[in-house]
Amino acid sequence: MKNRNVGHGRKDGTLKQRAIETAAGMFVDAGYNGISMREISESLGVSKAALYYHFKDKQDLMVAILESYLERMESLFESDISQGRNCREQITRLVTLIFAQPPQQRAVMRLASQEMGNLDPEIREEFGRTYHRKFIRRIKSILQTGVSRGEIKLMDTASATWVLLGMMYPFFYPGSANSERDATRLVDQILTIFFDGADSRARRQDPGA
Repeated sequence: MKNRNVGHGRKDGTLKQRAIETAAGMFVDAGYNGISMREISESLGVSKAALYYHFKDKQDLMVAILESYLERMESLFESDISQGRNCREQITRLVTLIFAQPPQQRAVMRLASQEMGNLDPEIREEFGRTYHRKFIRRIKSILQTGVSRGEIKLMDTASATWVLLGMMYPFFYPGSANSERDATRLVDQILTIFFDGADSRARRQDPGA
């Protein structure tokens, strides 16, 4: 996806990043329609003109927030997640890294689906392609490789990708899994259910199950 806003100088570039981070938190707390560009500029302590210098409108700022998050995730895929020795280890790294993020940052993933209807159709479609290329396709590829190597059972990897995300989605809220202990417990539970099934131990103990 093309970057529609190019910073001019270090000071402007810093303001642009501050705007992305500040607006992300405000959108997470109040929703896309609950926050105005005026409120964002006031929170930043700058004029609306300074904000509009970097973002042509609120929609443009929203897309910049989502793109920024995807870039961070793409970097993690390349630098850390891909270093896993097998499918399960790579998926474990992915889920662990997501839950290691601060709750407000993690909640941006919820914005990516919950607020899409507020964007113009062409912008939504363009971002959807970027989201699939940088995030969804990478998870699916990990699972497909795992199937082909016999590391995990044969499955519809496209559906399995969405199942995995669906298991995490309820916890993409600022108030969920705030502590490291909570996050660790959630990661273990999600991975166990995804790879082994919720009743796998019961089935092993009961031959008649």
